[in-house]
Amino acid sequence: MAGVVAVGVVLGGGGCAGRGGEQRPGRLRDLLLSAERLPPGYVLRAGAAGLATTGAAGGGASPGPLVAVDCGEFDTGSFLTRHAPPLEDVAVGLERVPAGGRDRGWSGRESLERYPPGRAGRVLADLRAAALRCAAAGTAVVAGSGSERTVAVEPLGDGLLLRVTRRATGGGGPTWIDRTAVVRSGDVLLVVQESGGERESAELPVVLGAAVAAYRDAAGE
Repeated sequence: MAGVVAVGVVLGGGGCAGRGGEQRPGRLRDLLLSAERLPPGYVLRAGAAGLATTGAAGGGASPGPLVAVDCGEFDTGSFLTRHAPPLEDVAVGLERVPAGGRDRGWSGRESLERYPPGRAGRVLADLRAAALRCAAAGTAVVAGSGSERTVAVEPLGDGLLLRVTRRATGGGGPTWIDRTAVVRSGDVLLVVQESGGERESAELPVVLGAAVAAYRDAAGE
């Protein structure tokens, strides 16, 4: 966990907020990680050019408020936009190709969610409340395949880090861990998700740090 703590120190108490907490104008997709801004060894996931699209959240009724989200949804990529629809959202897939041997590489996703003025802070607070509820001692969501999910949450600057652990009931089989880091800049939430691995890697803080740096640079902060 040292790497994640280090990123929290770099971000400081204000997350990735700019001067005065104001969001700079411009296209939201221009603030995403690009091939030129990725850490060495990382690439945009195949087909990511189609993933990095901008638009309002899809139509239809919200499935329910974020603060009351089902604990089993925390390891799905779009739970935030489903339960707290933004005005605009963009995303890009990221990966590091395995170097060989026991190296399994890395796979994840960065997204930016733009909300109406003053709304992003409320969304982050609701997400924290839901995560703390699901992280209560003994909370376990049993999936249909004979596995269970547990949720943990910890501070990350003024944002948070979610950890969802899936394991077979009875202790057999591998354990898979999904992690989601969320930080705020004005009316935008910057989200980096790490797809499941058998152990926590040091790569999430590397990608998160690069995403925050790219955002600040592109926004002129």
